[in-house]
Amino acid sequence: QGRGALQDIEQLSLFRTLCKVSVSVGTVRDIVPTLRRAIATAQSGTPGPVFVELPIDVLYPFHVVQREVGGSGTPRGLRGKVVQWYLQNYLHNLFAGAWDPRDVSPLPVKVPLATEEQVGFGGTPDPPRGVWGVRGWRDWGQQV
Repeated sequence: QGRGALQDIEQLSLFRTLCKVSVSVGTVRDIVPTLRRAIATAQSGTPGPVFVELPIDVLYPFHVVQREVGGSGTPRGLRGKVVQWYLQNYLHNLFAGAWDPRDVSPLPVKVPLATEEQVGFGGTPDPPRGVWGVRGWRDWGQQV
Protein backbone atom coordinates (compact mmCIF):
# COMPACT_ATOMS: atom_id res chain seq x y z
CA GLN A 1 0.00 0.00 0.00
CA GLY A 2 1.04 3.56 -0.55
CA ARG A 3 3.25 2.83 -3.56
CA GLY A 4 0.91 4.04 -6.30
CA ALA A 5 -0.04 0.62 -7.64
CA LEU A 6 -3.23 0.23 -9.65
CA GLN A 7 -4.83 -1.76 -6.83
CA ASP A 8 -3.78 0.84 -4.24
CA ILE A 9 -7.28 2.19 -3.64
CA GLU A 10 -9.28 2.01 -0.44
CA GLN A 11 -11.20 -1.13 -1.42
CA LEU A 12 -12.71 -1.80 2.01
CA SER A 13 -14.58 1.51 2.16
CA LEU A 14 -15.63 1.10 -1.46
CA PHE A 15 -17.27 -2.29 -0.83
CA ARG A 16 -18.49 -1.63 2.73
CA THR A 17 -21.75 -0.07 1.46
CA LEU A 18 -22.37 -2.89 -1.03
CA CYS A 19 -21.58 -5.98 1.02
CA LYS A 20 -22.71 -7.62 4.23
CA VAL A 21 -19.11 -7.58 5.46
CA SER A 22 -15.89 -6.10 4.12
CA VAL A 23 -12.61 -7.34 5.69
CA SER A 24 -8.91 -7.47 4.95
CA VAL A 25 -6.56 -10.36 5.70
CA GLY A 26 -3.37 -9.24 7.43
CA THR A 27 -1.41 -12.48 7.83
CA VAL A 28 -1.23 -15.83 6.10
CA ARG A 29 -2.60 -17.65 9.17
CA ASP A 30 -5.80 -15.57 8.94
CA ILE A 31 -6.70 -16.51 5.35
CA VAL A 32 -8.67 -19.70 6.07
CA PRO A 33 -10.56 -18.46 9.17
CA THR A 34 -11.44 -15.17 7.47
CA LEU A 35 -12.72 -16.90 4.33
CA ARG A 36 -14.77 -19.35 6.42
CA ARG A 37 -16.39 -16.48 8.38
CA ALA A 38 -17.04 -14.56 5.16
CA ILE A 39 -18.73 -17.54 3.48
CA ALA A 40 -20.84 -18.22 6.57
CA THR A 41 -21.86 -14.55 6.69
CA ALA A 42 -22.72 -14.55 2.99
CA GLN A 43 -25.02 -17.56 3.49
CA SER A 44 -26.61 -16.43 6.78
CA GLY A 45 -29.93 -14.63 7.00
CA THR A 46 -30.68 -13.07 3.67
CA PRO A 47 -27.86 -14.30 1.42
CA GLY A 48 -25.67 -11.52 0.11
CA PRO A 49 -22.21 -10.53 -1.09
CA VAL A 50 -19.12 -10.22 1.09
CA PHE A 51 -15.71 -8.74 0.26
CA VAL A 52 -12.39 -10.18 1.45
CA GLU A 53 -9.26 -8.22 0.55
CA LEU A 54 -6.18 -10.42 0.20
CA PRO A 55 -3.10 -8.18 -0.01
CA ILE A 56 -0.46 -9.44 -2.38
CA ASP A 57 2.12 -10.12 0.34
CA VAL A 58 -0.10 -12.82 1.88
CA LEU A 59 -0.55 -14.58 -1.46
CA TYR A 60 3.09 -15.26 -2.34
CA PRO A 61 4.89 -18.37 -1.02
CA PHE A 62 7.29 -17.93 1.90
CA HIS A 63 10.47 -18.49 -0.10
CA VAL A 64 9.52 -15.80 -2.63
CA VAL A 65 8.75 -13.22 0.03
CA GLN A 66 11.84 -14.17 2.01
CA ARG A 67 14.03 -13.67 -1.07
CA GLU A 68 12.44 -10.25 -1.78
CA VAL A 69 12.48 -9.04 1.83
CA GLY A 70 15.84 -10.53 2.76
CA GLY A 71 17.81 -8.14 0.63
CA SER A 72 21.31 -8.77 -0.60
CA GLY A 73 24.36 -9.22 1.56
CA THR A 74 24.93 -7.98 5.07
CA PRO A 75 23.55 -4.61 6.11
CA ARG A 76 25.88 -1.65 6.58
CA GLY A 77 25.65 0.63 9.57
CA LEU A 78 23.02 0.95 12.25
CA ARG A 79 20.30 2.07 9.84
CA GLY A 80 20.78 -0.98 7.61
CA LYS A 81 20.70 -3.31 10.61
CA VAL A 82 17.50 -1.72 11.92
CA VAL A 83 15.85 -2.01 8.51
CA GLN A 84 16.88 -5.65 8.18
CA TRP A 85 15.64 -6.38 11.73
CA TYR A 86 12.29 -4.74 10.92
CA LEU A 87 11.87 -6.64 7.63
CA GLN A 88 12.77 -9.98 9.23
CA ASN A 89 10.23 -9.39 12.02
CA TYR A 90 7.62 -8.40 9.44
CA LEU A 91 8.33 -11.58 7.46
CA HIS A 92 8.12 -13.85 10.51
CA ASN A 93 4.90 -12.18 11.70
CA LEU A 94 3.37 -12.41 8.23
CA PHE A 95 3.91 -16.18 8.10
CA ALA A 96 3.69 -17.01 11.84
CA GLY A 97 1.30 -19.92 12.32
CA ALA A 98 0.78 -20.33 8.57
CA TRP A 99 1.56 -24.04 8.69
CA ASP A 100 -0.57 -24.83 11.74
CA PRO A 101 -3.49 -27.18 10.99
CA ARG A 102 -6.73 -25.40 10.09
CA ASP A 103 -10.32 -26.56 9.96
CA VAL A 104 -10.95 -27.07 6.25
CA SER A 105 -14.08 -29.19 6.56
CA PRO A 106 -16.97 -28.09 4.35
CA LEU A 107 -19.30 -25.51 5.83
CA PRO A 108 -22.89 -26.62 6.35
CA VAL A 109 -25.21 -25.61 3.54
CA LYS A 110 -28.22 -23.71 4.81
CA VAL A 111 -30.80 -22.84 2.18
CA PRO A 112 -33.63 -20.76 3.65
CA LEU A 113 -37.00 -21.68 2.19
CA ALA A 114 -39.97 -19.35 2.14
CA THR A 115 -42.98 -20.30 4.24
CA GLU A 116 -46.49 -20.32 2.81
CA GLU A 117 -47.23 -17.06 4.63
CA GLN A 118 -44.19 -15.40 3.09
CA VAL A 119 -45.12 -16.56 -0.38
CA GLY A 120 -48.61 -15.13 0.00
CA PHE A 121 -50.93 -18.08 -0.45
CA GLY A 122 -51.88 -20.99 1.75
CA GLY A 123 -53.02 -23.52 -0.80
CA THR A 124 -52.93 -24.21 -4.50
CA PRO A 125 -54.34 -21.35 -6.54
CA ASP A 126 -57.23 -22.02 -8.91
CA PRO A 127 -55.99 -22.69 -12.44
CA PRO A 128 -56.78 -19.95 -14.93
CA ARG A 129 -59.90 -20.48 -17.02
CA GLY A 130 -58.30 -19.43 -20.25
CA VAL A 131 -55.21 -18.00 -21.83
CA TRP A 132 -54.47 -14.86 -23.83
CA GLY A 133 -52.90 -15.88 -27.11
CA VAL A 134 -51.95 -14.25 -30.38
CA ARG A 135 -55.58 -14.42 -31.56
CA GLY A 136 -57.08 -13.20 -28.28
CA TRP A 137 -58.69 -14.94 -25.28
CA ARG A 138 -59.12 -18.74 -25.65
CA ASP A 139 -60.23 -21.51 -23.33
CA TRP A 140 -57.61 -24.05 -22.31
CA GLY A 141 -59.20 -26.73 -24.44
CA GLN A 142 -58.94 -24.74 -27.68
CA GLN A 143 -55.91 -24.40 -29.86
CA VAL A 144 -54.07 -21.13 -29.43
